[in-house]
Amino acid sequence: MMETFTHDPDRDPVLSAALRDAYGEVPEPDFGRMRGALMARAELPLARLRREQRVQPARRRFRALVPLAAAAGVAGTALALTFHQPAAPRRDREVSAADRAQVEQILNESLPSPGEMLAGQGAGDDLLDAAIGS
Repeated sequence: MMETFTHDPDRDPVLSAALRDAYGEVPEPDFGRMRGALMARAELPLARLRREQRVQPARRRFRALVPLAAAAGVAGTALALTFHQPAAPRRDREVSAADRAQVEQILNESLPSPGEMLAGQGAGDDLLDAAIGS
């Protein structure tokens, strides 16, 4: 089983001396340069986060306005239809007797007789001809 460490292990003086002999003395860290490099790398992602935080309230307000606008449109349409009823179709335009006779003549010439359609004698071709209008 692996042992869990709760604190840093003690430094090994022999290992420290061997590393110092191989690589030389460890230079002091330049915290100012390290901080500058971190800030330069984080500058664009932080700017994006700040921009998104400014845009988010506008998006939330817009999301709240969309259902309100839809409801207002439905209410406005309903209100407009209650005040302005569409006119009923006019029934005074009767079809003349000459027009009726012409329609009946076209139908009589283009459709086969009901007996032929029920009996099936040539009904397939006649019905197809009647459907395409030839």
